[in-house]
Amino acid sequence: MTFTQKIYYNNRPLILTTDSREFIKKHSEAKNYLAYTGASLQNFRMALAHLEEPGALGVVIEGENELKLMESITTLYEPIDAGGGVVLNEKNEILMIFRRGKWDLPKGKRDHGETIDACALREVKEETGLINVRMAEKICDTYHVYSQFDQNLLKHTAWYSMYASKTEKLSPQEEENIMEARWISEEELPAIMQKSFEAIKEVLGNAGFKI
Repeated sequence: MTFTQKIYYNNRPLILTTDSREFIKKHSEAKNYLAYTGASLQNFRMALAHLEEPGALGVVIEGENELKLMESITTLYEPIDAGGGVVLNEKNEILMIFRRGKWDLPKGKRDHGETIDACALREVKEETGLINVRMAEKICDTYHVYSQFDQNLLKHTAWYSMYASKTEKLSPQEEENIMEARWISEEELPAIMQKSFEAIKEVLGNAGFKI
């Protein structure tokens, strides 16, 4: 069975796969991605360096198996888990937050001993000030790598559908650098997504919204 995992770096896709031809056949945009064969650390370092270059579209790394591919990325980046939510209200508006110049969905790292769904619910409440939030089904998982406080991290985020009322007061968590929490209509999404992340577009797409 073919293994494929998308990991975002610098808001661009790094594709790990055991069959690059099959991936490119299914995703025509990947024809223009830089491609490497072999799950060596050197290939990963060159791939990540390429994704920092202006105009880079993406990279595909083909490896023998899932284990070798994931071992290489986790050698360079420490894995951490996080949870987040696509929160909808009575008007089918989406709750988004504005942080560091980007529109995002509420999410955060899992505490020790905490389940991932409990983490997602807690982080949504903390970052937006909501009290009454109802959890629904899981939407998808995303992965991205980044550096923070001299740590190189591979963040896996589990995303869930949630529901809340527009009548509740929103209170963005300032200590997490959240400047605004706002209900966004589907009609507003295309403009909002101009100041967001590719991973967030993917989550909202999986949740059924047209971006």
